[in-house]
This record gives sequence, C-alpha cells and structure tokens, in this order.
Amino acid sequence: MRTIHLFTLFGLKTTISSVGIVSFLAAILLLTLIATAMLSLSFLEALLAGVLSAVVMFVCEWLHQLGHAYAARSVGHPMIGVHFHSIFGASIYPADEPPLPAAFHVRRALGGFWVNVVIGIFLLPYAFFVWFDGGVKGWLVAFTALYNLFVLGLGALVPIDIPGRFTDDGGTLLRLWRERKR
Repeated sequence: MRTIHLFTLFGLKTTISSVGIVSFLAAILLLTLIATAMLSLSFLEALLAGVLSAVVMFVCEWLHQLGHAYAARSVGHPMIGVHFHSIFGASIYPADEPPLPAAFHVRRALGGFWVNVVIGIFLLPYAFFVWFDGGVKGWLVAFTALYNLFVLGLGALVPIDIPGRFTDDGGTLLRLWRERKR
C-alpha cells in the first residue's frame, strides 16, 4: 500500500494511504448522493456539498488527532505524525517508544474526542437555524456539527478493538480497563 506525504504541521508528519484517498473519493460520492436526496440541490450544488463535506471530514479528523498530540506531549511522549488509512486517521508514535504506564495511554486516548465534541456543540445551535434555509451552507454546517459531535466526538468512545487491525479511542480504554481487571 502506497503512502503519500501530505504536509507537516505542528511537528506532525501527515500521510495518507491509497486506500485513504479512495475512501475520501467514495465519501464525496456518497455525501453528494445523500445531500441530493435530503435537500433540493442541483447536481453541482450537491457535488459541492459532497466535496466540502469530505474536506470537513479530513480537517476535523486532523484536529481530533491534534488533540491526541497535545495529550501525548503533556505526558512527555509526543506523537510524530498522523496517518490517514481511510477517512479516519491514526496517531503515529516513535517506533522506539518505551512501554508506558496505563495512565499515559488513557490520557492520550482521551485527548481527541473532546475537540470534536466542543466543535459539534458550538455549531449545533447555528446548524439548527441554517438547516431550514437549505442550500449548501445549511448542509455543510449541519453535517459539520453532527459529524463532529456524534462520529469523531462521542463515536470515538464506542469501544472497537480489533487487535492488529483497528482500535479506536474507546477500544484503547476498554483494553486498558480489561488489563487492569486481570
């Protein structure tokens, strides 16, 4: 799988896989279709809504990862990058990072979701009002609020732990809790 370097910002090297690129293109198509079905948009307006929604997904996931990076730096074991393996990113840590106490992992796992919850809560009242105006603006503000609040915010705490494949923030917390119970 090919990895493409996108940019480095705040010391975080950001990369994306070929699957990540395909995932964002598929998101554009799907969100264009959903926007068309939910609102009376022309095809070009719906396509614009789909493209901007995919940009929102990327930026908000990156901000989520920035929250993890801040938490990681606060415990003295910083992240070095963000890798988009799909529409979701993964925190990248140094390969030679020593074993860390569970409390450090908990703080790092909890570092991202709050960023998106704050964004979602902040935008929700505005989204309620502009949704009824319709158009691309109504779609984009509502999508941004709901995506941040329920997918990247609260959704990140749903425990998913598929060892060696995918673990979200909630999965990390669940795994640490199970290890502590042993």
